[in-house]
Amino acid sequence: MFSKEQEKRLVALFLKVGIEELDCMCSGELDEVDEVLDASMRYVAKQRGLPQTEHVAYASDIIARTRKKMLADCNTILTDEVVERIAYDLWKQQGIRLSGPEKKSLALKLLHVDLQVQEAKSAFLRGNWSPMELLREKVTRDLATPYFGLATTLAKYQENYLCSKPNVSQGSKDDMAVECRTLLEIFGNIGITEFNTMESVTKLKQILLKYPKNKVQRFGNKTIHSILKGNQLYEVISPKTANHFIDRARAVVQYANKCHMLNAANVYEGERFKTENAAEEERLAYETADIKRLINAICTHPLSIKNPPHPERFWLILIALFHGFRLGNIVALRKEDICQTDKGTWIFLLRTGKTKATIRPVAICDSLLLLGFLEWVENLPRQKLFQDSAKTFSVWYNRNEIQANGKPSLGFEAKYVTTDKRKCLYSLRHTFAGNVFDVTDDFKITADMMGHATGSSVTARYTKRTKAETLKEISEKMQLQHIDLDSLETRAIELFS
Repeated sequence: MFSKEQEKRLVALFLKVGIEELDCMCSGELDEVDEVLDASMRYVAKQRGLPQTEHVAYASDIIARTRKKMLADCNTILTDEVVERIAYDLWKQQGIRLSGPEKKSLALKLLHVDLQVQEAKSAFLRGNWSPMELLREKVTRDLATPYFGLATTLAKYQENYLCSKPNVSQGSKDDMAVECRTLLEIFGNIGITEFNTMESVTKLKQILLKYPKNKVQRFGNKTIHSILKGNQLYEVISPKTANHFIDRARAVVQYANKCHMLNAANVYEGERFKTENAAEEERLAYETADIKRLINAICTHPLSIKNPPHPERFWLILIALFHGFRLGNIVALRKEDICQTDKGTWIFLLRTGKTKATIRPVAICDSLLLLGFLEWVENLPRQKLFQDSAKTFSVWYNRNEIQANGKPSLGFEAKYVTTDKRKCLYSLRHTFAGNVFDVTDDFKITADMMGHATGSSVTARYTKRTKAETLKEISEKMQLQHIDLDSLETRAIELFS
């Protein structure tokens, strides 16, 4: 995509060349006449007995009138060759292909610049410096800020993001990459200055309102613009998901300002979609009956649909149940993350997370220890505990899978636990939070158990993390009578011997 900012900059560079030629003229390096002026015009000028400067000024007047006539007729024969060279360089260096109308627009603007230079030249030769100085100021103003394309800015932003946030989860890194790629797809390689305009904000919001849910799965490599032109019916992303893209755009502009690529207010501030949901649309916690069905399901049904088998999903679900971890934290666990404190307590050492508060040691509950979790970890032949990524597990557990015949098959949860679409694996985190608060009646401790930030005050910093041993005492007080540990033990022996 050839942006307005790129066109403006190319025109300014062309004008700069014209100003430099005028500067050469000022220093006495005068040509007798412009090469495009034919012999008859030169003859007329000389016959009038004009001095050299007036001779050239007269020639410039003739050329300027010719340029005006060509502009009126949209005749760009004088600048077409220059535009073709520019178009070739843009294609080779930046992968930008100029359309016919874009070439015509640029050629007309360059012709207008040539007219301005000829008029300034004529005025200077007659003792009037003002037009030339005005053109010089315009060039200086238009080229004052270096040009940074969106592609370059996004690449530098991603590099900075990965370096400055080493503990962020892989899921967050992947989301960041997808959001940056989508912004570039929507806007093309426009300048960061043009990206930070209300026109661009409006364009982004208009497209996000029509952006397909699961775009890659539904449309493959089709661009968003070709999808929108197709006028097909499909499910679109939610306002909450759309806000992630707006937030990313705001973060990119903020980064550009910090790096002096830009010096302007961030127009993406406060531009999020409203996402107020009715109470019934919020994620619901699993109830006791749901958990009983879940325990029965992981004890009696296969934990994968396709090869390879995933018996370790047994532990993944139990960690979510007993500890309320986010799925991303669980699938990121490695052998070295299962270790002991100096007091001998076995812990999960969470190294990445959605927030800094997530990164913490968490004591492993006795139920997992009794079921043989440590022995399973010790005998595991790989370093990563789980074969699943957050995405592959969600496809199996929460979402519908597409069979070879194209028909959907229900995920594990819908088959065996609940068909309530307001519930999913994350519901276990809601359940866990409710259980902790029932036991402690303390928001601070509940926040610690959940890995939530507890504030930025001095006191909060000193009491940010309750010791792992103390948190373990709380987890052991939680009511687990409805969990059939005997059946779980039998299943663990069956799966892992």
